[in-house]
Amino acid sequence: MPVLHRFATSRVVMYAGDHLLPHVHIILRDGRECTVTIDGLSVVGRITAREIREELHRIEVNRVVLHREWRRLNP
Repeated sequence: MPVLHRFATSRVVMYAGDHLLPHVHIILRDGRECTVTIDGLSVVGRITAREIREELHRIEVNRVVLHREWRRLNP
């Protein structure tokens, strides 16, 4: 589970051998977690988009890099 980025209150990770569309997991310090699709920025989980605004921006700006990492970890 590579940590792709650490924020003050969260971290963005990607799992090897994962499922579904290309996505990342955002894990908050309080233990809540959600998935965010790389292309559509769809948030699934118990976290609102408002809570992870900074993380969503980082994902949007780094889509190409995240897709490359997804293909490496999920061939």
